[in-house]
Amino acid sequence: MTAKTPICSALLDYDREKCLRLHMPGHAGGLGFDFPGFKEIGRFDVTEVFPFDNLQMPSGIIEESRHLLAQAFGAYESFFLVNGATSGIHTLFLSMINPGEKVLVPRNAHKSFFGGMVISGCEPVYIPCQVSEDFGLALSVSADDVALLLRENPNIKAIFLTSPTYYGTVLDIKAVAAETRMLNVPLIVDEAHGGHFSFHEEYPASALSCGADAAVNGLHKTLPVFNQGACLHIGEALKDKSRIFSSYTLLTTTSPSYPILASIEWARAFMEERGHGLMEQALVLSHEYKFKINQIKGLKCGNKFLRAKGVAGYDPLKVVVFCDGLNIDGYELAQILRNEFQIQVEMSEPGLILAMMSLFHTRDDWEYFYQSLVCIAQKYYGEKKQSEPLVFMPFPEVILTPREAFFAKKKRIRLEESRGLISAEMIAAYPPGIPCLLPGELISDEVYDYMCYLKMTGAKIIGPEDGNLDFIYVIEQ
Repeated sequence: MTAKTPICSALLDYDREKCLRLHMPGHAGGLGFDFPGFKEIGRFDVTEVFPFDNLQMPSGIIEESRHLLAQAFGAYESFFLVNGATSGIHTLFLSMINPGEKVLVPRNAHKSFFGGMVISGCEPVYIPCQVSEDFGLALSVSADDVALLLRENPNIKAIFLTSPTYYGTVLDIKAVAAETRMLNVPLIVDEAHGGHFSFHEEYPASALSCGADAAVNGLHKTLPVFNQGACLHIGEALKDKSRIFSSYTLLTTTSPSYPILASIEWARAFMEERGHGLMEQALVLSHEYKFKINQIKGLKCGNKFLRAKGVAGYDPLKVVVFCDGLNIDGYELAQILRNEFQIQVEMSEPGLILAMMSLFHTRDDWEYFYQSLVCIAQKYYGEKKQSEPLVFMPFPEVILTPREAFFAKKKRIRLEESRGLISAEMIAAYPPGIPCLLPGELISDEVYDYMCYLKMTGAKIIGPEDGNLDFIYVIEQ
């Protein structure tokens, strides 16, 4: 590899020196590991001794690598995140919003948004989601809705959006940015699933290139990066926001993982040198096999099923397969793929499965996935067993801010007793982890019915202490 990799190079040099490591971490360069693979990783798991720079006050190899990262992603400045995209979202909430100030946020947001609202003390104003009527998927928010809410709430201090969504739909960031620029309102994008967009012109354009003021990439989701590896990018409009760096250092670990840092750097260099070719290959395979899967009787696959107002593009590496023509649901389809074909998909819902293809999946991988679907569809094609009607996620009624609810007194009651009370817990089906209820929101009849629907479908529920959702915490009144 000819691209510069100062962190990786320093790690390799240190490993070759064979130093007696009288410093943290306690595994002493991997000596303390007997588990397969751990010893090798341990050789490169160092601490901030010479020459390994300091993530909180970078001045050497990390600082050099930060500039290379910003150049590759078209940012004014970039920051390494070693505890996931979540830490970048929290950093931006803390740095951009003061307690009591209003922020526009979409409902189809990751749970990290709630954490950011608790940390900042802001008051959320929710943007309605454009939802697929056939499948109940929250796919986008529209620039028209953003413009309307900005007019109705002239004191909005920032806008946080999610693009791409978990299903791969990409928002019309350019149209939203046109609205926010006129009012000088910062536009922040959770682009966790779009870290690869910057490296090929036929994929959706990156949020920064479309006018966003800041974006967060969960690089481990789509690039060859270890879990938790992510980055925060800011545009030139935010170059004087010193509070961003202060918030970043406040929320970032003082013991960063150098294997994660090195994997982010290596992925950046790799994508600069080989990313375009691999993305081109993946694009060709995506078009070919989505078309083939769409011809399987009982299944549907393709971007046209995920169109909605405000959707400007689609990530070709997200493969959503709708199974409404089979007599099994998405959960059962995923289970059959795992148990009988040794294929683990990213997630499943009652009417679909989501497969995330990477740049490193070969034609053989695509073909095996396709042939497995053919076998399953042949066996289970037919009228679906009777199921409950689709229930759409209701729009929330905010009574308390997330921070107020977080610190309020709470009590535990049975779910059936919760109607009309204020929730003290987050309730979300995972994946994709979009809350139907957040602390501080009213448990209306519609919200109660939706939670019962989640229980009935067998969705994995995250957030509440009781994962079965027989009990729920509410605010004491």
